[in-house]
Amino acid sequence: MIIIIQNGAQLIVKALSNQGVKVLWTLCGDNDLIYNYCHDQSCAETGIDIIDFRHEQATGHAAMGYYLATGKVGVCSVQSGPGITDLFPSIPIAWDASIPIVSICTSTPMMNFEKLAANEIDVVPSFRPVTKWAGYCYETARLPEYVNMAFRIASTGRPGPVLLLVPFDVMVKECDDELAIVQQAFKPVKKLRAFHGPYGNEKMVTQAVDLLLKAERPIIMAGTGTNFSGASKELVEFAELAQIPVGMWGYGLGVIHPDHPLYFGLASPLDGPGTSMLHKADVILILGARITEMMNFGYMPCFNDDAKLIQVDIKAEEIGRNRAIDVPIVADVKGALTQMIKIAKTKINSLRSESPWVKNVQAEVKKFYDRLEKDGSNDKVPIHPQRLVKEIGDFMPEDGFIILDGGDTTVWGLTGLKPYFPKSLYFSGSFGIQHLGGGVPIAIATKYSHPEKKVLVLTGDGSFLFNGKEIDTARRHDLPFVVVISNDRLWGMVARSQKVAHGRKFFGVGSSLSDETRYDKYAEAFNCYGELVVDPNEIRPALKRAFDSGLPAIIDVRTNPKINTVMDYMAKEAYNPKTWKREVKKKAEEVVEVITVKK
Repeated sequence: MIIIIQNGAQLIVKALSNQGVKVLWTLCGDNDLIYNYCHDQSCAETGIDIIDFRHEQATGHAAMGYYLATGKVGVCSVQSGPGITDLFPSIPIAWDASIPIVSICTSTPMMNFEKLAANEIDVVPSFRPVTKWAGYCYETARLPEYVNMAFRIASTGRPGPVLLLVPFDVMVKECDDELAIVQQAFKPVKKLRAFHGPYGNEKMVTQAVDLLLKAERPIIMAGTGTNFSGASKELVEFAELAQIPVGMWGYGLGVIHPDHPLYFGLASPLDGPGTSMLHKADVILILGARITEMMNFGYMPCFNDDAKLIQVDIKAEEIGRNRAIDVPIVADVKGALTQMIKIAKTKINSLRSESPWVKNVQAEVKKFYDRLEKDGSNDKVPIHPQRLVKEIGDFMPEDGFIILDGGDTTVWGLTGLKPYFPKSLYFSGSFGIQHLGGGVPIAIATKYSHPEKKVLVLTGDGSFLFNGKEIDTARRHDLPFVVVISNDRLWGMVARSQKVAHGRKFFGVGSSLSDETRYDKYAEAFNCYGELVVDPNEIRPALKRAFDSGLPAIIDVRTNPKINTVMDYMAKEAYNPKTWKREVKKKAEEVVEVITVKK
């Protein structure tokens, strides 16, 4: 019998290949032994591509982008010590956004633990609050088992990031491939983790359907869990059956086509139909979305106090957070909607007609987009941000991908751009943790996954340079996409909030950037395409030239720094001390008229 001896790196690659991994997002260091086997057919029959970056943070963002683009778990790898601490900024974003990524990183050799060895940092305590699991594998033979565990934990239930640390000596050591513990780890992947989520309690689902069908002003809020469970088809079918408008939140963007008569747009009181309609809803079906500060914790101006809430979430602990829920359903969104469709069909005897509520929503949606069309036709210089967004929306094909990055730039994009299919429009941070800089690495992963599609990043000038250097990565790996910088020469959301909250003289204090910086020249330094745009009528021609170049491209668009978003106006109340004082709400006083009658 031939005894096959394999080292830890070979076992890791073999386990990754068994999980269906096709690409590794990475930056080299003492993890490089893994690379040696990514195209070794004895470890990975079809090979694992290596996309190497210029900063570790970007590898985590790319792993996020890969999941958003494909629905498959993203895998990143960086070296021990400072490599892992540099990776950290991307991990809380994946945690907050419920994106499954597996980070496989090296650590100091076990033989040298507690001896002040090079790069010896115990990072696990820092990662545990923002991962579903973080820890070490101490035995070479168990590495495939730990890789399987990482995928199982990351992808099931509420998805999220996992950090697997492999001490360097564990990676280098060898073991017999025929060991039972090794062989047991290489079963078909469908036997190693669950791929289907749970259905909801039948009684609760029936209550939810009854409540929705009896409602006068119902709305569906389709959140991240709707897209991540692949429930777009089921959502539209149920909405059409019950004739309920569909709003979107988080990574739920694109679950319903913007031309659909039940399209509500962004389910937010920040701007759009949500400003005037969301608080009027009497029953809200929340699908895979957590009730956060962005919804004012479930109260006005988002939901009115008397509204009935139905919440579907795969994680029971999220149901009832911040506001009591009338009908709680612990389930995968796709499973719950499948049940709702079946139950609704037994209760709906004939095709429901459009209600006055639906017609009112349609009128508000039209009014909103008419306003955007008007704002987007502004020819003034500096360029109005809404004009930039309109030009991008008009230029990009419906099957293209747009990634938003930045503060106010993301707000303009979320409110002004239409998502045409699930996960066609997404942002580099999350709504809970407002992180900047993920746009370029996410675009790299998106272009890698869909090489035939147009990919565009709309970013602020502040957020761009966090990971802007990764256009070098895109150039080296021949992954062309276009970065459009809304360049207002500011940390815009901060600067404009300073003016609103504190007065004009504080505008830009500590938040100003240079008028002289030329991001088009930055692109050229990396042998990429660059162009400066100061005339709004040149935006679309510049977009065409950038895409036609066949290179990673940067278009530096000079936008008006004085245009506020609704987020800027909210700053005034945030800095008001009374905002943070708890008070009992005074009830409306009853006025009693006293009439004196003479006897």
